[in-house]
Amino acid sequence: MLAGVLILGLIVSVAALNMAKNRGQAGITVKTVKAEIKPIQDNVFASGRVRLCAKQEFYTFTGTTVQELNVSPGDRVSKGQVLGLLNADEIEDDYNEAKANFIAQEANLNKSIYPREEEVAQERANYHRAEADYRNAQKNYERKKLLYESGALSAQEFDAAELDMAVKEAEYKIAGEKLSMQENGPVGHELTSLQAQIEQARYRLEQEENKLNKTVLRAEMDGVVTAVEVALGDYVQPGTRLITIGDTGQLEVTAGVSEADSGRLLPGQKVKVTTSAQPDREYSGILHSVSPGAVTNKTAEKGSQVEVPVIVKITGDTEGLRPGYTVDLTITAIDRDRALVVPYESVVEKEGVKKVFVIENQVAVLREVTIGVDSALSTEILAGLAEGETVVVSPGEELLDGSRVTEVTNLPPVKGGVNAT
Repeated sequence: MLAGVLILGLIVSVAALNMAKNRGQAGITVKTVKAEIKPIQDNVFASGRVRLCAKQEFYTFTGTTVQELNVSPGDRVSKGQVLGLLNADEIEDDYNEAKANFIAQEANLNKSIYPREEEVAQERANYHRAEADYRNAQKNYERKKLLYESGALSAQEFDAAELDMAVKEAEYKIAGEKLSMQENGPVGHELTSLQAQIEQARYRLEQEENKLNKTVLRAEMDGVVTAVEVALGDYVQPGTRLITIGDTGQLEVTAGVSEADSGRLLPGQKVKVTTSAQPDREYSGILHSVSPGAVTNKTAEKGSQVEVPVIVKITGDTEGLRPGYTVDLTITAIDRDRALVVPYESVVEKEGVKKVFVIENQVAVLREVTIGVDSALSTEILAGLAEGETVVVSPGEELLDGSRVTEVTNLPPVKGGVNAT
């Protein structure tokens, strides 16, 4: 038995030495590919919501009732079409009152600027009468002043004569101002005051007219009714949204892109739009705008993330895509027809430098490269590698610069490939 064990151990040792010798001669087994020219894209992914590019929303501006409703969701409407009516009884009363007040103020101004001849004659007569009364009061005051100074008149009677003269003087001046206004029209602060009253009356009339017009729900564009949020006879509070219409052929998507990806976006880039509501459809779009600022949004995990708002215009066919849908966006930041590419697993980083293992005469040579676009599967090589050269895919830790290798092209990807310094 002892002899048998010794013989078996000898056989195993010889076999192990032969295997090690053969492995050293064959080299480390690696998966390889050739660097080749291919198209490459750099895509940014985001999710957003579809909305109308152009829409008209009808709101109430005062508490009232829905008197007439002529449309339902999905109806196509034309510009100028009446979609419904709100009760306008109280508003009409306010409008008529404002109109009457404006007409009265306007008439008052016109009367002041363009008086009738008989009115001017009447003011002139009033002026002359006031002047005569004032002159008589003056004479009476002078007589009583002399009597008072001589002691023939009491102080009370003298004071009464002085007061009467002052009153007649004031009436005389007022009559003169009225005559001047009749002859020359209002000037200065009188004219300014009359004009201000006119403007105030006009503003109120315009407000009431605007309120009255809003009781008629009239379409300002061609489109489709996307929402009717009230029923006939409903009493609605101020600010209630009633009807929404829009052009369903012109849609856009609002979305938020992570701050890490936002620097690669520019208006005009192509966008692919997909939605779970239409799993067999793919829509096209153009990146319309990228916000100059970022916002912080809450996440489902009660955290937050910084995003840059973007707007994508849908181009081409929009059939089946509805406002309010959630969609996925694939924004093509870079799209090159010809690029030298290798699998992204081929590029490793050593001491902060990007490198690849190039096979030269069955030896792995570590070479520094300059990379460009990274896609989901490939990495663009800008410098350091030529088309047709063979590189190692997912090099393992045992592979070193100068290692002898055995190439295979059908091995599965190596787990835990080295991509660190």
